[in-house]
Amino acid sequence: MIARLALGLALLFLLPPGRALAERPPVPVTVPYYPGGYDYDRGHDAMIAGEKVIALAAFDRSCAMGNAKSCYNVGLLSEELFKADSDKARRKAALSGFDRACAGGFQRGCVAAAGYYRSALSGVQDLPRALDTLRRACDVGEADGCGDLAEMLYHGQGTAPDLAAARRYYRLGCERGGRALNCFNIGLMTLKGIGGPPDRLAGFDYYHRACRLGSEKACTNLAFEYAQNDWNPEDLSIGKGLFKMACDKGEMIACKNLGYLAERADQGAAGKKQAAVYYRQACEGGEGEGCRSLGILASDGVRVAGHKREATGLYVRGCNMGSARSCYNAGFMYLIGYHTPTQTRTALDWFAKGCNGGDPASCGGAALAALWLGEDTVGGGIDNAGRWLLYGRSLDPANAFLGTVSDYLTKRTALPPLPQPE
Repeated sequence: MIARLALGLALLFLLPPGRALAERPPVPVTVPYYPGGYDYDRGHDAMIAGEKVIALAAFDRSCAMGNAKSCYNVGLLSEELFKADSDKARRKAALSGFDRACAGGFQRGCVAAAGYYRSALSGVQDLPRALDTLRRACDVGEADGCGDLAEMLYHGQGTAPDLAAARRYYRLGCERGGRALNCFNIGLMTLKGIGGPPDRLAGFDYYHRACRLGSEKACTNLAFEYAQNDWNPEDLSIGKGLFKMACDKGEMIACKNLGYLAERADQGAAGKKQAAVYYRQACEGGEGEGCRSLGILASDGVRVAGHKREATGLYVRGCNMGSARSCYNAGFMYLIGYHTPTQTRTALDWFAKGCNGGDPASCGGAALAALWLGEDTVGGGIDNAGRWLLYGRSLDPANAFLGTVSDYLTKRTALPPLPQPE
């Protein structure tokens, strides 16, 4: 009996594969179905082939059948294809696609639609609707819905500012895998104690996440935090590496900071030469503070930074790029006539620009320039000098330079002593 069974098994395994399969009961194959799937696939293939008009038509048909993802793609393609058309037509087509995607449960569509409702330029601004749309998107897990909601709450768009809630939603936007900006903002708020208590370790963690996600600003801020620990060679090395990475990716303030570290590490000619390379890179990349630092090296006689007479031009360039401290340096050069004739009127103009940009030292410079111009000159005189000084004090009441200027003005305008009665 056992031998017969063994023979039967042998014959079974020797059967041709096709016959064995034919004798098995058929297994039904289930193909997942989703609305408008055929047109969605056609649209996807057309996009890969670069045929965007065909893709838009296919996605639009799929969207009409209830495919929310296709509706979102309709919005994206409408924005791209109709740029040459009137803004109104483009907005209408794009917003319609995003709204339909949102209604169909595709939350990225909600975030995109909310962007239109937030914008004052869209023609359809509706801040309460934007808040509600983003809140619903965030509640069901859309990370960038949380981030955009946090931004509205932080700035008080359509509602009163709520820093605690903004911090909470930025955290959700970061931890759910959203944009690097969400992680950067929660890192900044956590380190600075905005909207809640400061937490250095948590802030570092969020900056690390943002840096890994591609935020050069987060890498720069993280590098700055590490570089402050110059007593720790390991932290300083990490800071330099992060600055270099951010600089190479185009974050010019990181290039400027690399120059500062090079100059601080070596006070000799070699350190200043290396610093000048980074300062010039920052300056040419549009970072005004880089121009200022390069100008200081030039005025100090570091030839690789430029000739001394070029320093004023570097300060002017930095000021025009938004560096208020560069404005002070430019004003000072014209005030004292450094490699240029003394031009008190021009000096006042640069000092005024720096003061209006938030630099208290520039306000002190403007006060001096106004005083030296005299009462007969527009913008000059003791009254104007006093106004510049008062504004500078509002920016920084304890500024030592402003105190010196104040004492100087007092001495220059003191009344002569009155005769004493006998």
